[in-house]
Amino acid sequence: MGELNNYKLSDEKASLSKPLSDAYSQKLVHAYYAAVSYTDAQIGKVIDELKNLELDKNTIVVIWGDHGWHLGNDRVWGKHTLFNIALKSALIIKVPGLKTKNSQVNSILETVDLYPTLLELCGVEQNHKVDGESFVDLIKTPNLRKRNVAYSYWKNGFSVKTDRYRLTKFFRNKEPVVELYDHLLDPYENRNIASIKTKEVEQLMPILKKGDNEFY
Repeated sequence: MGELNNYKLSDEKASLSKPLSDAYSQKLVHAYYAAVSYTDAQIGKVIDELKNLELDKNTIVVIWGDHGWHLGNDRVWGKHTLFNIALKSALIIKVPGLKTKNSQVNSILETVDLYPTLLELCGVEQNHKVDGESFVDLIKTPNLRKRNVAYSYWKNGFSVKTDRYRLTKFFRNKEPVVELYDHLLDPYENRNIASIKTKEVEQLMPILKKGDNEFY
């Protein structure tokens, strides 16, 4: 919670041992929503100006968020975790000539996929190997399911998300700590079931290791 606690105007300091007061929590959530609304208004101004300059017909617009954000979830105020709420980020793409208005892509993507996607959309040939893969076909066909895994890292933790589960492995002590969350039954990741779903952990562990080997 370094971001929040370093703000000079913070009325209270957040910690895992002591939650913020309800009144201050509501104030922070209100401010967060206000920031989102303000950002949305600025994006609208950019879109309007592109139309005024007649550049909207050949300009790809990508709205991409850095991280999700804990708003008191799990007593965390910030983005530095390997929980799903911190790893999901906003991604909206407007491509001239493609009728994708209000289309939602449910396939799992990674931020490293943006680069090859923009290359393909711009007709630039990719002659070198990159970590990501283009998802232009998903933009054109939103209901297409292309990929079912995504990897995330933070400090001494490594995590993989599939269509249903998130498996995370932390190297905090001599023995690694494993966390498993079932997003179908527990979308907010409140219950670590790694100790009772050992079969699922065993099946997912090679996928986790595969991503670790690919990136390092």
